[in-house]
Amino acid sequence: MNALPREVLKWLQSLDLSISVKNPKWDFSNGYLVAEILSWYHPKEIKIHCFNNGTSIQSKLLNWNLLETFFKNKNYAIDRDVMEGTIHCKSAAAEVLVEQLYTTLTNRPTYRLTPRSHTFNDLSYQSKLPLHARATASTAIKNNLANTELETGPDTSHLMNKTQHIISLHQQHRQNQRLQDPDRFGIKPMLGEIRPKVKPESNQKNRDGICQLNQGRKSRPVSANRVPANVQFAEIKVKQSGRDLPSSNMEELKGKLNNDMFGTYQPTVKLGESNGYSAVAQHSR
Repeated sequence: MNALPREVLKWLQSLDLSISVKNPKWDFSNGYLVAEILSWYHPKEIKIHCFNNGTSIQSKLLNWNLLETFFKNKNYAIDRDVMEGTIHCKSAAAEVLVEQLYTTLTNRPTYRLTPRSHTFNDLSYQSKLPLHARATASTAIKNNLANTELETGPDTSHLMNKTQHIISLHQQHRQNQRLQDPDRFGIKPMLGEIRPKVKPESNQKNRDGICQLNQGRKSRPVSANRVPANVQFAEIKVKQSGRDLPSSNMEELKGKLNNDMFGTYQPTVKLGESNGYSAVAQHSR
C-alpha cells in the first residue's frame, strides 16, 4: 500500500470494497476487486456475480477475459502488459493498474516525481543490494518468470523469447556492475584511458598558428626549388638507329612485310646517323 499515491488510497477507501486492500500485488491478481470497482461506476454493465473470487489460474483468466472485453468496449486506456503483470503477480504491476483505473474513472491525474515504467522486473531491487548479494542468471530467470506464465504461455518459442530477454537484461546489469566497481573484478585501465586527453580548443589554436605561418611565407616556383643556380646546359649530338632511312628502302621493307604470311621475316636495318639532339646537364665548377 505504501507504493500507491495518497489520493489513490483515499479513493480506494471511499469505495467501501468488500476486501480490504493490504497488498495490491496479491489482492488485485484475480481481477475480482477490479470488477467491484468498475461496478460502482457501471452497475448495469458489470455484474459482480459473474466474477469468481478464486486464486487458481483458471479463475484469473476467466475474470480478466471479461474485464478486457469491457475495457475494449469502453475504450479505456488499460495496457495489456499491465494486465498480464497483475495476473502473474509481477512487482509494481498492480500499482500501475490501480493508478490507470483511478485516472480513467475519475479524470484526475496522479502526481508522482518519477513516472512508473512498464518493465516489471526486479532490477531496481537488485541495484540496491551489495554486489556479492545480487542475483545470478538462473536466479534472475526464477524471479522474473512466474510459474503461471509457464502454464499459460501460448507456445515454447514465446517462453524462450521471454527467457532470452531476462538473460540479456541480466548481462547488461552485470556490465554496469563492472563499470561501477572495476577493482572488484580486476579490470585494468586501457592505454587510451591512461593517456591524458588533449582539449580540442588547444588543437584548434595550434592549427590556426600553423595556417598563419604558412600564409606569411612567399611561394616560389617548382623549378627554382629543385635546380641549383650554378648549373648550365649544353647541347650534344647523339647517334640513333634507323630513324632517317631512304624512301626506296622503306617501300621495299613494307612490301616484304606485307607478303610475309607467317611472320618469320626479320628485317635488318643499317645504322645511320640522325640529326636529333638531347639536352643533358653539366655541372660547372
